[in-house]
Amino acid sequence: MNFVVNNIGGIFYVMFYSIFKKHNIGYKIELTFREIVRTGIESIGVVAIASILGGLIAVFLIEQRLGSYIPQFYITEAISKSVIIELGALGASIALVGRAGTRITAEIATMKVNEEIDALETMAIDPYDYLVYPKMIASLISYPIMVIFSELLFIVGAMIFMVYIKGFGFRTFLFGIREHFRMLEFIESLVKGGVFGLISTSISCYFGITASKGAKGVGEATTNAVVYSVVLILLFDYFIIRVFSLWL
Repeated sequence: MNFVVNNIGGIFYVMFYSIFKKHNIGYKIELTFREIVRTGIESIGVVAIASILGGLIAVFLIEQRLGSYIPQFYITEAISKSVIIELGALGASIALVGRAGTRITAEIATMKVNEEIDALETMAIDPYDYLVYPKMIASLISYPIMVIFSELLFIVGAMIFMVYIKGFGFRTFLFGIREHFRMLEFIESLVKGGVFGLISTSISCYFGITASKGAKGVGEATTNAVVYSVVLILLFDYFIIRVFSLWL
């Protein structure tokens, strides 16, 4: 239990120290842009596949379980609500944890094992300033963008099933999505994306920096980063839902 508490404390220390310490922004623009490319653009394929298949599966299950009880028009409402409120943000973030989070952990842990982080400190370069901060800012930008991308593709997957497999009217499908769209729910999904990005990147950087020596240490750090990321993302998902439920 103490191990878990210490890790969670270390994770939030990495997050707040990296964000709120004084930074020299100028030379980090290139590093941040590079991390945006590596975190967001290079993860498009994984997020796209997960989102389209997720949309197909979600609408299939809803139609199979409820199709005989409710009009098909309300199926599009269920898809619109579930994707924008929950599935888009959660699906994209977990896919990014598997693609980008593991890369960050393995990269920093390997630097720690090879004593490259010690070399940075010897040259009076703060590892949190040089390694962690650009990744945090990149995740704060990339995750919400990928959430929007994921939501669109979830709806595309649902549309493929409803229109081209079940014969549902294309215009009726789009009308159902548009009719039940609420801006506050969309904002909630973007907030989730930003929070999940900060959490997963903080976790990945923390376990990378604290990795033990050897290949075993890199493997353990990567495994711990994925486990903690998924658990804390689900926990903060619940908190954000409770907060936004006060206005929805």
